[in-house]
Amino acid sequence: MKICLVDARQPSADSDGAAVYVPQLAPALAETHRVAVVTVGTGPHEMPRAANAIYKVIDRERPDVIHVNNLAGVPLATVMWAAGNHIPLAISLHDRALLQSLAGFNRWLTGRVGLVTSPTHDLLDQHLERSFFRRAIQQILPYGIEPAPPPRPRPVKDTFDVFFLDPSMSGEARRARLEYTECVILPFLRPERFLVTIQEAFQSGAIVIAGRVTAVTEMVRDGVNGILVEPGDHAAIDAAIRRVQQSPELAGRLRAAAVETARLYDMRFHVDRLADAYRQLITASRAGDLDRPAA
Repeated sequence: MKICLVDARQPSADSDGAAVYVPQLAPALAETHRVAVVTVGTGPHEMPRAANAIYKVIDRERPDVIHVNNLAGVPLATVMWAAGNHIPLAISLHDRALLQSLAGFNRWLTGRVGLVTSPTHDLLDQHLERSFFRRAIQQILPYGIEPAPPPRPRPVKDTFDVFFLDPSMSGEARRARLEYTECVILPFLRPERFLVTIQEAFQSGAIVIAGRVTAVTEMVRDGVNGILVEPGDHAAIDAAIRRVQQSPELAGRLRAAAVETARLYDMRFHVDRLADAYRQLITASRAGDLDRPAA
């Protein structure tokens, strides 16, 4: 297949799941497919350049599918206008941006989308409840992450290293920090933005303590591969830290289960499922199924 990935990535969003996922997705797809990547700006003055970039890729590559990430409002309209009506269009949800500003406009724009993927049921359901993507093929597809070496044995030491995630920390710095931390505490203001961070923490063998919000509970099972607390309950956070500090058996069990969970997010498996969804989109588009009213 020939795939055009369109991404709007902001340097300040390096902690966001999409900022980690999309740059890893392109080379993984390119192992078995032809992939072109267009990274567009979102400022008003950058719209002509974005449209021109899409035109050039379509003319040069003739993609079978265009897959959009991190776009809403006028930037999304610009890309879709440049793409025209003849190429099947997919979109990945990474956050609630489509619901927050110009929601009605975004809903109208995305009526042409034939495939929507979401890392969690919760995020997709929020859009479906607002009448987005009623005619689209819907696919729950947790982020894929590249395999990592087995976690190194953690040395016995007097201190218990706890990492309170800083949302402004770059992805590279965050991953370096995870290599030697015992316990990761996720911020509780929309921790679902940090789904890739949870996956990376699982990979590293760190214990995850996170807020009990729907998107996170789809990944973190309380007492199995991590610990959940009520968002903003600092006493519960302190109690959870003490639990794993005082029980090496519990800590070891949580780490082992976390590493096993991380294997479910293998990027190659993710790419295989995404490619299957692309094929379903292309087939439905050619058959005219996406133009029919939803049942």
